[in-house]
Formats: sequence, structure tokens, C-alpha cells
Amino acid sequence: MDVIGKQNLRQMWDDLAEVYDTKTALIFESAQGHVRQFSYGELNEEINRTANLFHAGGIKKGDHVALHLDNCPEFFFCWFGLAKIGAVMVPINARFMYEESAWIINHCQAHYVVTRDNFYPIYQPMLQDEKNPLTQLFLITENSLPAEKGVIDFLKEKAKHPVTLNHHTPLSVDDTAEILFTSGTTSQPKGVVITHYNLRFAGYYSSWQNALREDDIYLTVMPAFHIDCQCTASLPAFSVGATFVLLEKYSARAFWKQILKYQATVTECIPMMMRTLMAQPVSSEEKQHKLREVMFYLNLADEEKDAFIERFNVRLLTSYGMTETIVGLIGDRPGDKRRWPSIGRPGFCYQAQIRDKQNNQVPDGVVGEICVKGEPGKTIFKEYYNRPDATAKALEPEGWLHTGDYGYRDDEGFFYFVDRSCNMIKRGGENVSCVEIENIISSHPKIQDVAVIGVPDNIRDEAIKAFVVLVENETLSEEEFFHFCEQNMAKFKVPSAVEFKEGLPRNCSGKVIKKHLK
Repeated sequence: MDVIGKQNLRQMWDDLAEVYDTKTALIFESAQGHVRQFSYGELNEEINRTANLFHAGGIKKGDHVALHLDNCPEFFFCWFGLAKIGAVMVPINARFMYEESAWIINHCQAHYVVTRDNFYPIYQPMLQDEKNPLTQLFLITENSLPAEKGVIDFLKEKAKHPVTLNHHTPLSVDDTAEILFTSGTTSQPKGVVITHYNLRFAGYYSSWQNALREDDIYLTVMPAFHIDCQCTASLPAFSVGATFVLLEKYSARAFWKQILKYQATVTECIPMMMRTLMAQPVSSEEKQHKLREVMFYLNLADEEKDAFIERFNVRLLTSYGMTETIVGLIGDRPGDKRRWPSIGRPGFCYQAQIRDKQNNQVPDGVVGEICVKGEPGKTIFKEYYNRPDATAKALEPEGWLHTGDYGYRDDEGFFYFVDRSCNMIKRGGENVSCVEIENIISSHPKIQDVAVIGVPDNIRDEAIKAFVVLVENETLSEEEFFHFCEQNMAKFKVPSAVEFKEGLPRNCSGKVIKKHLK
């Protein structure tokens, strides 16, 4: 089934501007509370100006251009401006420092970077390094431009260009639109190659999953450089002519007020957000929202889920996916029943199976690897950039993708996530899920956050170690901690060690970066 045809991202935005024109497409609120707003017509004009700027700067089809930006409208100008001329966006995690950013720039040979003042110190040394491929920096600044060769004033130069596209490079839906690097929580990140088709399909698929309409208001605080903000939030909102509200930063004190302020009908939350929202003072107005769905990802203890739903009077729409799947290809389906804690069932154009280590499908109820099937370059990623070995290991020729995640399926086709394979601890012949232990520990009223890892053990393969963050101003002894664990989990699951910390290292999607704990 081909729902995209030949409609690349350039055609998509031209069509959206024609159909919706003056309707509000994007509302952006900065961390300081400043609001910028663009209609579909205005947003397309800014995209065209940016495309013209890039073309005038020597960027051509196939060139790699890195974006190192916090949430802002310029991210979208650049993302789709590059797509209109056939160039390739390479988003960089806004939390990355010099070494991590330089690795990506070198790995994908990006000669161009778009960034802001606060990230300029990361790239200034790269411009001076003859061995680094970076030659040109588009700087978004309201200050005076640094006296540095290769630095271009993005805002000033963009304003000089017309609002109509002045260069129409031939485009195909099979062209690469983006190289998005995985979070690398356990190893070096890999560049996921994403096509125009992938992104256009993601918009249609995720809008179906959320049953989005043009009168919806989809609000998110997820980072624009992440697959979720791109393919689960912004593209589906734009694809149906809805209004997309992007917040620059997450604030537990402000978030629910922003839900009410913008009358959001759809939003998304990760466990960290839910826990911090639950810690806020109760407001008499917090249930007076218009939310139809709260998209939910990752794991949450039953008690936490029930308390959040009860307090805010919302329902959760669960979905499962990864950068390589582009969308939440397993999830709750519109109009269908939902079964907590299931991650749902496969959506249209996808298949899913549970397989053993010999790559054989296992019976219902048996835990194994979650494998999903799509069409490379269309409904799942095309390949890993310059990593044919990693591509061959993860992606079978028939389109089956090995996710590296453990789960099982019930007799009605509902899938259940158990844990990442790298989060399964082998303890004395038993497979122990870190997530299961973390959910139990997090139910302790004095514990704010927790992460569990396996550590070497000469006798039992691996021992279990817990890293715990306490609720502010609370105290908990090791003896009390172990007593709680012994009362709430099987003996072989009780951690052997605990370390109390002030915080845990997390990436932009809320996942703990466990390699930093190890």
C-alpha cells in the first residue's frame, strides 16, 4: 500500500500552505515566556527563505548540514528548508559537548552547522581545525557576529532572501532527508538514515494513531532533535492541518498551566514528567483541560500510572518504537480497546513477532526479542549511515528489524515490553529485568528516581546494583532500602548493593544513560 506516491517534503509544504494558508501552524513559547506564532503560509515562506539562504551559501543536494539547536522555530525553518533543496539534516543533541558533537561532524562529514550563540564555543575550535570537515557556521544571534572566517549571520542573511523558492532541485521520495543519531545509552551512536518517504509516511501514520483532526492542538516539550518530536508530534500535526505548540523547555511548575493556556487536545509525557508533575501543588483548575490523549512512552509503575490518571483526569495512549522504526509502530489504536500494561498491537503497514535466540518465533506468553517488519526507506529506516555491518546485523533483507528489546505477546495479539536486552541481568541462571526492579523500587514513597544495572559477580554471573535518588529532604538508610526490597520482590531480584545519588544521567527522551553509571 503506497499512501505517499511522489509527494516529497517540498511538495508537502507547498500543498499545506495552499490548503491551510492563514491557519495557525506553529506556536512557540520560549523559556522566558515569549511567544512566536506562524500560519501555514508564513511558515512555508520562512522555510523557502531558509532554503534560498542555504542554496546561496553553496549547499547542494546531498550535502550534510548539522543543526545544534534547542527547541525553536528556526529548527523547523532549517529542517524543511534543507529538504526543499535536497540537502540532508543532521540533528545534534543540544546537550552534547565538544567531543560528542565533533564525533558526529566527523563521522558524517558535515561541512555546515546551524547553531546559536550558547553553542558557538563548541564549533569555534572546529572551524580552526584543518582536520575537521566543518567549513561554514550559520549562527543564529541577535548580538554582533564573531570575527571568525566562515561564520554567517543566519537571521540577517535569511531576511535578504525572497519568500518563494528560487531553486527547484529534482527530488525523489527515496532521497535521504535526515541522518538522526541514536541516543547511544549503551554504546557509540549510529546514524539512522531517514528518507523523504519515511517522514511523509510518519506524518500520516502518527496522525492516524492519534486520530488527529485539523482542529486539534498538539503540545509538546520533547526536543526537536529527537525522533519523537519530529515524527510523533510535529509531522502528524502538520499533516492534518492542526496547530503544533512547541515549548522550549520543560518546567514542572509551568507545564500544566501551558496545557490549559493553549487548550491542548493532545500532548505527551515521559515518566520523569509525570513524577515531577505529581509533586506540584494541586490546583483547582488542573482538570479543566481539553486533553483527549496523553501519549506515553517507557515504563511506569501501576501505582504511579493510576495516581496520575486520577489526579489529572486523562487517559494514556501507549506506543512503542525507536529511532529506526520512525514511529510508534506498536501501540494503542484509535477506537480500539487498551490493555495496560500492554504496549498495544501493530498498526497498519507493520508486522511484529517475538523470537528466540535462534531467530524462531515463540508461542504466546513466552519472552523473547521483539522483531518488527516494515519496508526499509519507507515505513522503517533505510540503513545505518556508513555502517553496513550494523545494518546487516539489525535488518534482515525481508524487512524484519531486530530491536534488541525483550517482550512477549498474549493470545489476542497485544504486545508487552519487558526490557532492553542490554538491561537484562543474568543472575545465577535467572534472567532479571532491570525495569521490573526499578518499578518496584520507585513505588517507595521516599524514592524519587532509580536505575538498576548488572555488575560482575564471580559466583552468580552478575550482581544487581541500584542507584537511588531520594525525594528532597527525605532520608533512607541502606538497611531500610534492603528491607523494602526483600518485602516486595523475589529474593533473587533483591539488589546486592545500593548507591544514593543526587541525580541520574538521562538523555533527552528520559532514558537513563547507564554506561555513565557503569
